[in-house]
Amino acid sequence: QQVGKEIQELVKGSLLRVVSVFGKVALAPQRDAVKSGVDIVVGTPGRIRELLDIGAITLAYLKCIVIDEADRMLDMGFLPQVEWMLERTPPGRQKLMLSATLPREVESLAARMLHEHARIETGKRNTAAAHLTHSRYLVSEELKTALLLQLTVEEGMSAFVVYCRTRRRVGWVVGALRRHGVETAEFHGERSTLQRAKSLESFASGKSRVLVATDVAARGLHIPRLKTVVNYDVPTEPQEWLHRVGRAGHGSQLDKSDSEKDAASITFIANHDIEAWDRIVALANPEVTARKMPALEKFARKVDLEKSERHKASAAREAKATLDEMKAAKPPRSSTRFESKRWRGTQASKKITKGEKTGTGVKKIGRRAS
Repeated sequence: QQVGKEIQELVKGSLLRVVSVFGKVALAPQRDAVKSGVDIVVGTPGRIRELLDIGAITLAYLKCIVIDEADRMLDMGFLPQVEWMLERTPPGRQKLMLSATLPREVESLAARMLHEHARIETGKRNTAAAHLTHSRYLVSEELKTALLLQLTVEEGMSAFVVYCRTRRRVGWVVGALRRHGVETAEFHGERSTLQRAKSLESFASGKSRVLVATDVAARGLHIPRLKTVVNYDVPTEPQEWLHRVGRAGHGSQLDKSDSEKDAASITFIANHDIEAWDRIVALANPEVTARKMPALEKFARKVDLEKSERHKASAAREAKATLDEMKAAKPPRSSTRFESKRWRGTQASKKITKGEKTGTGVKKIGRRAS
């Protein structure tokens, strides 16, 4: 719907007719709309396939087919439907695949589906928009909600989207924000098309201060008032982080000077998120500012604070045990001082790596994120 509206703005004043088609709504009105004559159809693969099957539209007069978000289309359940349409597209027609990120394996798949294709790139590959600033908090899982409430209720952060890993976690966050008087909209795959449209409208108009969503809303979301993205959960796929943070200030910062640009992303990193965060750093290499944790006593439950302290104490004990083990290790007998020194260096490297992966991981994150 959003893409369809943008195209309608572009063709305003011409005779071109644009129709948007998508699932989870009645088929008949969309069938009638396209059968009455249309120049541009914007739709999801499943609904377009339905319209093709019932003869409401035909590919015989097609001039150009565009696969937007190509990495998602070719990497998930849409692939059979996309292949079906491309195979039935008349020869000699233009085929375009667009995406902000394109993993190598997906790019190879796209190359097999296109004939004598050319690759056109704008900007650097796998990097966030230049106008964004990034920061992160190292926070235990139990205190993520308290930290979000602190930033929202106490520090007044507004007009932002919160990304969670699952719709259940979306529900937890929405409930916590609403209990503290924060007008919040929710967006995930289990909501109907109408419910999702109402949520976006509520947030875009300013009625809702916060939008909480899954990665369903990580692509194609164009809301000018959206200035900040909060990654409540670190995404498992690094490309999704790039898509998420790209929503911040989407299209509203380009005419501002560097000093005026205020679009930002904030990522909450728990201990179990460290490996996923490392993959993001390896892919995008963002310049990230480490933020100090504020006092959370006002919003955190006592049991969560105690649990967080136990986790910190456990991590500290494990780090100390690793250091003690390194100190206790003795080098093998060696005929030269150089070989003995080299053995110590090898052992230290192994212990530090082990400590970063199984302990706090703070040193590793801090070095890459600084």
